[in-house]
Amino acid sequence: MRLNLLAFGRNILLIALLMLLTSLATNLISPVWPIYIRGLGASMTELGFIFSLSNAAGALLQVPSGLLSDRYGRRKLHALGTLMAIFPPVLYAFARSSAELIPWVLLSGAAVGLYFPLRFSIVADETGVEQRAKAYSWVNVAFLIGPTIGPSIGGLIADAYGIRASFFATATLLAVSFTLTISIGETRNPSSVPHSRRRGATLSPWFVSVPLLAVFAVNAVQGVAIGLFSPVTPIFVTTLFPVDLTFVGVLFAVGFGLSSLLGQLPGGRLAGRWNRRSLIVASIMASAPFFALFSSSRTILELFVYMSLANGILALSWPALQALTMDMTPSGSWGFVNGVTASGFWGGMTVGSMLSGIIWDTMGMNAPYYASGLAILGSALPALLLTNRPGSRDLASSRNQLSSD
Repeated sequence: MRLNLLAFGRNILLIALLMLLTSLATNLISPVWPIYIRGLGASMTELGFIFSLSNAAGALLQVPSGLLSDRYGRRKLHALGTLMAIFPPVLYAFARSSAELIPWVLLSGAAVGLYFPLRFSIVADETGVEQRAKAYSWVNVAFLIGPTIGPSIGGLIADAYGIRASFFATATLLAVSFTLTISIGETRNPSSVPHSRRRGATLSPWFVSVPLLAVFAVNAVQGVAIGLFSPVTPIFVTTLFPVDLTFVGVLFAVGFGLSSLLGQLPGGRLAGRWNRRSLIVASIMASAPFFALFSSSRTILELFVYMSLANGILALSWPALQALTMDMTPSGSWGFVNGVTASGFWGGMTVGSMLSGIIWDTMGMNAPYYASGLAILGSALPALLLTNRPGSRDLASSRNQLSSD
């Protein structure tokens, strides 16, 4: 993997390593986090509320982060967000009630809101149209190594030393990731962008075009679906099956991490060969039933099969959607658009997380999964409005074209 990433340049290699470290760190606690919150006395509705607060903080900062990075550069803002992320996991460990988690989940969401969209913008800065889908697929692979191995390790740590030990391990890995962050070079030189382009990185007519609004809608609706699915799943599994935290971690590692990882390189290759819109719509429609069928799991094998198929098939669309979004966007506004589309996803997760506990409490434990499957299926409708035509050719693409000539 390292040699392939080096072909895209040093900054993309560093971004891939950062994606791996930060996703590994956060996934050490992902399977045990809902159980920890419930252990502090939260109801299912309150559990969803806490998840929604973190997602809301991230959603609110994605757009300002992207906009500021387009105007003033990405490096310092990216480093600030990564630094902020170190502190919440440590502070979680000292909470005595679920209410005491609220300021720290807001800080955690804000940190992710600052750094997350910038990583995808840096990839776009460093690649041309022809290489972008492949670069995104490799970065996604690095990101998905975290949820492939992190939940299992986190579950083992929690069973052996207690859930709080997982929080300290997470903070340690995030601190290591910060040292890599300061090694990334600036990829966005505001002085090289015409003043008119910098001023145009706002809600301008090109952004309200139907295809870019469709990208936002796809992300938002899928965010609702994931928000409905993820917070309640550890509770669902431990309620129906006599399993420990290590098992919950392994389920997330295989059902989300490994299955999504396996879809990235094929997804990147298919995005370069097939009609991207058709690939996105097909993967959405094929994955939707398995999000709903997860609720019918009555054996451990069924848990793994349904969760793996749901996430693995949907993940085939990620490189195509990421590349298509950047292809349709003027390069002077990549940070802004990544922020807007990411805020759509995180905003959707805010709504989905808030609803997940309410739906569980009022309609039963299976209902969040039915709603999640319907939301995934619904995201295919705006995907039909996507276009395969690039909105502009960026500087990196132009250089590659000149060198090939």
